[in-house]
Amino acid sequence: MNILRKFCCVFLSWTLFVFTFPVKMYAQEKINIAVLDMEGRGVSALEAATLTDRLRSEMVALGVFSLVERGQMEMILEEQGFQQTGCTSAECAVEVGKLLGVQKMVAGSIGKIGALYTVDVRMFDVTTGQIERVSKREHRGDIEGLIDLLVVVSRDLAGIKVEEEKEEVAVKEEKPKKKGRKWLLWTVLLAGVGGGAAYYLSTQVDEGLSPLLDPPDPPENP
Repeated sequence: MNILRKFCCVFLSWTLFVFTFPVKMYAQEKINIAVLDMEGRGVSALEAATLTDRLRSEMVALGVFSLVERGQMEMILEEQGFQQTGCTSAECAVEVGKLLGVQKMVAGSIGKIGALYTVDVRMFDVTTGQIERVSKREHRGDIEGLIDLLVVVSRDLAGIKVEEEKEEVAVKEEKPKKKGRKWLLWTVLLAGVGGGAAYYLSTQVDEGLSPLLDPPDPPENP
């Protein structure tokens, strides 16, 4: 009976641990954050606002942030008589963050120099006013390429190491190539061995053949 009780106690303890530990481990509160419209330098205000909306969408897709929607943010700022246009400094971003009641604020700019686009984004802590994360990315080509670049920027703000992910993808892409080369090498090797074996057997059979003997004469009848 003592052994049975011990077994039941251990079983119940492990069951509670298994079902409660993942909840404690993975239940992480999302960061309340707001994103100011990025300043356009060499791009139109409409393009900068559109790209800012895309950045917001990418940040929400990560599941790390809880963002204040653009409409709600504009409504709160209008009630407070605050204009977010041109608000790119740390002091201004922190002030807006306090009005919105969020933990973090994101502000930045999109610039163009020739065919090169630059995206500079900073994330501020509203309580301390300090810059926590910075994302500086560049793109050479059409402005449409900035859409994919904003995916990288959102991960920078979330603290995800994009370079490591690229290396893992490169390794995964190289593996099938190496496997294909190995299969080709083995195929050629087996074909050569099989051909050599067939040739060897054919020569041995030809050398081992002997002319057929004449059949014996039938016995004479008495």
